[in-house]
Amino acid sequence: MDAEQSLFEWDDDYNIGVEVVDNAHRQLFRIVSRILYNFNNGDFDHNKTICIEAIKFLKSYAAKHFAEEEAYQLKINYSGYNTHKKIHDNMKNVVIPALEKEMDAKCYSRESLEHFASVCAGWLTAHILIEDRAITGKEHSKWSRNASDSVENALDGIIRGYATSLFGVNAELFSKRYAGHRLNTLFCYNDVFEMPDGVTYSITTCLEHTMLEVVGRKLMKQEVIELNSVMLPLFSEMMKSFNFEVVLAMLNDEPKRIKSAAIPEENFYEQYKDRVYPDYSMLWRTYCGYLAFSVKKL
Repeated sequence: MDAEQSLFEWDDDYNIGVEVVDNAHRQLFRIVSRILYNFNNGDFDHNKTICIEAIKFLKSYAAKHFAEEEAYQLKINYSGYNTHKKIHDNMKNVVIPALEKEMDAKCYSRESLEHFASVCAGWLTAHILIEDRAITGKEHSKWSRNASDSVENALDGIIRGYATSLFGVNAELFSKRYAGHRLNTLFCYNDVFEMPDGVTYSITTCLEHTMLEVVGRKLMKQEVIELNSVMLPLFSEMMKSFNFEVVLAMLNDEPKRIKSAAIPEENFYEQYKDRVYPDYSMLWRTYCGYLAFSVKKL
């Protein structure tokens, strides 16, 4: 078990001081560690069935743990309960089903199983270190702004529609509460808009380069697409139009553009290191890559 733990090892820093919660977190770490260990044990085909069964158990155990943790929060009248439950619900009802759909579509390939385990490992670590530690006052929740369900649902519909019409791809919601975990190489475009009431918003849309390649091939009829002096302005204008149309539809008012530019992906990830996450931060998956979107009131 030592070899397994070294891949995804529990640390006492993860303890929040509530025994039933800490014990459940340790068990979740053990399950994910066992899945990751099977990928590195030299015989994936032999271990594939074990991985699939472990994933089923992880899904079942996570649902049980979420319910127990939420019950504890209600018992102590935790003020962040509603937001915390939304994060759990997003993982349980959106992220895990999306990962399961990906595994099924790829016939439970090594790549899809590894993706499932790595997303769960990253989510679990960040969630415990920030959101769960906030329950006992050891940390501050980064989702302290209580996002509106109606706006999240509206954004999902708007962005899926524009992804189809502008980029020619079908997008499927992957996460309503994307917390900035690393994606593949991104092209990021940021706009700052001022609304008639004086409120200013920073809007960032990011596409994985695999998406750009597919979109570029459709537009330019070329096999190899690079972000050169021709393609960079083309994609920038597309993203600029995308951001404008989304904010116009989301806020139902004419925005004034203050600033507009392609930004390094590190600038995009930097906002997740702030004390508070963006007001809205969502992630969609297409057959050719991911699309991330954030809205932050300035």
